[in-house]
Amino acid sequence: MNRVDFGNQNDSIPGSKKITFRRLNQVREAAKRIPIDNDSRIIIFSDCHRGDYGWADDFAKNQNLFYYALSYYFHEGYTYIELGDGDDLWKNHNFQEIFTAHRVIFEVMMRFYAEKRFYMMLGNHDIEKSSPRFLQSNFHTYFDETTQQRRPFFPDLEIHPGLVLQHEPTQQELFLVHGHQGDLLSDLFWPVGRFFVRVFWRNLQLYGLGDPTSAAKNFTKAKRVDKKLIYWSKENRKIIVAGHTHRPRFPSLNHVPYFNTGSVVSPYSITGIEIRHGQIAMIRWSVKPDFGGNLRIVRDVMSGPQPLDAWMY
Repeated sequence: MNRVDFGNQNDSIPGSKKITFRRLNQVREAAKRIPIDNDSRIIIFSDCHRGDYGWADDFAKNQNLFYYALSYYFHEGYTYIELGDGDDLWKNHNFQEIFTAHRVIFEVMMRFYAEKRFYMMLGNHDIEKSSPRFLQSNFHTYFDETTQQRRPFFPDLEIHPGLVLQHEPTQQELFLVHGHQGDLLSDLFWPVGRFFVRVFWRNLQLYGLGDPTSAAKNFTKAKRVDKKLIYWSKENRKIIVAGHTHRPRFPSLNHVPYFNTGSVVSPYSITGIEIRHGQIAMIRWSVKPDFGGNLRIVRDVMSGPQPLDAWMY
C-alpha cells in the first residue's frame, strides 16, 4: 500500500485558507453520505455551464458530445453526479431559456432521476438553486408546449452542497464538492460576482476577453484554489473531488489525493471521473477521425484506473 508523501506541494498557502477550511468543513459535516461498493458505477461531471444557446453559451459547442456520453452512462447503469455549475445562472437570468435550449440533455437527466441515479450539486454559477422557491418555480415541473400543461421535471429535487461517497469494502471516503467554497466573489459575496459576470464579462466575452475573477479563466486563481483544496485533503486525511477550475487533476499515488474532474466546456472534449469496480479513473470524451476519415466519438482513459484505497493514509 502506498503512503502519501506531501512533499512541498503546499508552499505559501494563502491566508484565506482558514475561511475555505471552515466552509469546506461545514459542507462536509452536513453532506449526505452515499454507500458504494465494488458493483457501483458512478460518473462525475462538473461545470457544464448550460446556457441559452447564444454566443455566450460555453456548453453549446459540446452539447452533442455530452448527450452521447450521458446516454452511454445511462444505458451502462451508472449514477450521474453533477458537481456544480450545471446551469450558468450568472450569465443567464431565465432558466426556462436554458431548458428550452438544451431540452434533450435535461430529458436524459430526467431518466437518471426517475431511476434514482442522479445527484445535482451546488456550484457558484448556479448557487440560486439553494433557494427552495427557485427550485419550486423552475425544477419541480416544466411547461410542455405540446400538451399545454405542466409536467413533472425533477419533483422534490434536492440540491447538495457536498456529498460523501463511502466505499464500504475499504471504508475509504471521497468528499465531493464544487470547490468554490471560501472564495470572496464565488461564495461569500456571490451576488457581486454574479453582477460583474452579467454586466461586464458576459459582454466582453464576445471580444475574446476572459473573466479574471474566474478560476477557469485565470491560471493564478486556479492554482490558489488547487493549493487550498490540496491542503484541506492533507489536514483532514480525506480524498477530495472537486471541479470549479476546469483543469483535470489525477494525483500520483504518493501525492495528496485531490482530484479535479475538469469540465464539460473544454475545446473539443469533455472530461470527468469514473468510479467502477472499486477503482477511480479520469476519462475524456472527444471527436476523432478513424482510419477511413470518419469522425467518431471516443472515450479515452486519461489516468488510472487505481483502487480507491490506493491513497490510504
